[in-house]
Amino acid sequence: MRRTASILVTIAIVTAMTAYVFSQREMLSALSEVRPFEILLLLALSIAGLFAQAQQFRTALTVSSIEIGIVEATGLTAVNTMANYYVPARGGTVVRGSYMVAVHSMTVGAYAVLTAATVAVGLLIAIAAGLVSSAVLASQGEGDSLRLVTPFLGALGFLGAAAIAALASEKLFSRTNRFATAVDQVKAAVGLWRREPAAGLKLVFWTILVLLAQISRLFVAFSAVGVDINPAAMILIGSLVSMSFVISITPGNLGVKEGITAFAATLVGVPANVALLAALVDRGAALLVTFGVGVAFLGPLMRRAESSRTSSGA
Repeated sequence: MRRTASILVTIAIVTAMTAYVFSQREMLSALSEVRPFEILLLLALSIAGLFAQAQQFRTALTVSSIEIGIVEATGLTAVNTMANYYVPARGGTVVRGSYMVAVHSMTVGAYAVLTAATVAVGLLIAIAAGLVSSAVLASQGEGDSLRLVTPFLGALGFLGAAAIAALASEKLFSRTNRFATAVDQVKAAVGLWRREPAAGLKLVFWTILVLLAQISRLFVAFSAVGVDINPAAMILIGSLVSMSFVISITPGNLGVKEGITAFAATLVGVPANVALLAALVDRGAALLVTFGVGVAFLGPLMRRAESSRTSSGA
């Protein structure tokens, strides 16, 4: 039932956004000006972003002493992203976790901590990029951009509160407490990164590349629809969009990403309807790559997971 509802929501949002674009002559005119080269560049950046996400996941797995190949990681990442469009509540993350548990004997707790740590690192990098770009824009006279500082500071406060709650949980409750166990696993990860700084630095490196790929795609999309935008403004918008994917209210964050892009762009002087079109162009390229790679890998990965479950149950 929930999966059906998620699919219906996806269809409704896509239909509404498509209808809006076709009802606006200016947007259709700008869309017709998009050149094949720009589309190819968007596809290439989408592939680069998918590869960076796969490498990010592979690097994070070193905490659990699990190694997977880049081909498997790339396919799994594409399936994870694809599943978010039709499985509710970021179900793609659950799909990927189920695969890791079945095929690589990863524990649910270790996967949960790995996911939380990766999200936290991504948030911290997006927050840093957003705050720095806001300061740069303010120094250039774009005072309205400072209105976007609030969500970045709010996310930073949330991360701090979560860390304090986890540490307090460890001290206030017994060792059987889930929070305490999770804290132990986080400490183990931090301990590994202290002993092997390269592992932690690699995670940061690939996370930065993931964000950079997302920002670059948006920058090319804006350029494709005829908008010459300040790079600092693009970093600010891209960082805010990246943060919105942490909690996807809609399947695949459909509509939310586009709305945030349009709203943020207006604060740096870009008309909302043009920014919305750029976000949709970016979304289209990302979907082509995600579903193209995801569909190709879905069958083999599912068969491997099912084979592993059958073998373990025998």
